Amino acid sequence: MPHIKILLVQWDANTVYATKRATRIEIDEVFFNRPSIRTNLRGRVATHVASGVTDAGRKLTVAFIYIAATNTAYPITAWEQR
Repeated sequence: MPHIKILLVQWDANTVYATKRATRIEIDEVFFNRPSIRTNLRGRVATHVASGVTDAGRKLTVAFIYIAATNTAYPITAWEQR
């Protein structure tokens, strides 16, 4: 799998849903704190899943759409890891 590099986190109409279980700042922190990224299951809205930590140490998983042309992540939802 090619290396995924996130340069921008795009917030849009889905922000309210994406931030139900984690704040926008926490989701941004996960992306910029070197998360583990893998492709998501086929048929899901999100193309990729990132697992990482916030600056405060909270472990989160973020499902997102990756746009390779602009190295952009579009968060769909997030949840705390167990």
